[in-house]
Amino acid sequence: MIGLSVAIFAVTGLLIYLGIYYGVPWLTKVGVPLLVAFFGCLWLPVFILLPLALYLFHLEGGPLTAAGIAARFRFAPIPAQGWLWVLAAVVATVVFDQLLEPVGKYFARIKALAPPDYLPAPFNPLEKMALPPREFFGVALPGNWKLLLIFVPLHLLAMFCEELMWRGYLLPQQEAALGPWAWVFNGLLWAWLVHAVLKWHWVGMVPGMLLTPLIAQLTQSTWAALIVHAAPNALLWVLLLWGVLSKPAADRPSVS
Repeated sequence: MIGLSVAIFAVTGLLIYLGIYYGVPWLTKVGVPLLVAFFGCLWLPVFILLPLALYLFHLEGGPLTAAGIAARFRFAPIPAQGWLWVLAAVVATVVFDQLLEPVGKYFARIKALAPPDYLPAPFNPLEKMALPPREFFGVALPGNWKLLLIFVPLHLLAMFCEELMWRGYLLPQQEAALGPWAWVFNGLLWAWLVHAVLKWHWVGMVPGMLLTPLIAQLTQSTWAALIVHAAPNALLWVLLLWGVLSKPAADRPSVS
């Protein structure tokens, strides 16, 4: 089953990589908005993980019932002490991401590891995001509640699909094969195969990518992993909300 783990991580990462570096430029060239092209190429391979995980579970002979799915994919309540681990992991993920940001900027300046030219802040470490942000992938933010109400649920769904496969389906198999170090194997595959597209971030993302499977293994709860995964990403939602609540540039009072 280790071979299956590697294959699923690798194929997902390859599809994302090809989409971001080749699919997005082609789609925008034929008139697809950058926002739709980028997140379509980023999330479609991830959305496929949900039906794939359920299909693989079905092949195992598992019952496709709420109870059967909850048991196999570890949708168990987070134990009381586990919440402390979750909180610590969320804080550590954010801290490590900030501390290692200069490392990402260094690698992003190397041609072979550079982000795509079209990629804006905050995804591109060489670009600075205005605060409050005025636009997001070329789409104006002030007053744009529609964008926020569509983006946040889709982003959350993408993370749920990942956790269903990586921590819900594959991690238990990896634990059976690798024992207590399964979280390291899981986290490195997630970082360096699935997120190979973030090649300038290959060092900075490792702490966060390891902490999520570690918490999943410690708590035996996929819900815990989803929180550790989603909470730091929710900072992007806060930025977008700030931009949506801000006034259009023309309406802002001038400073004399």
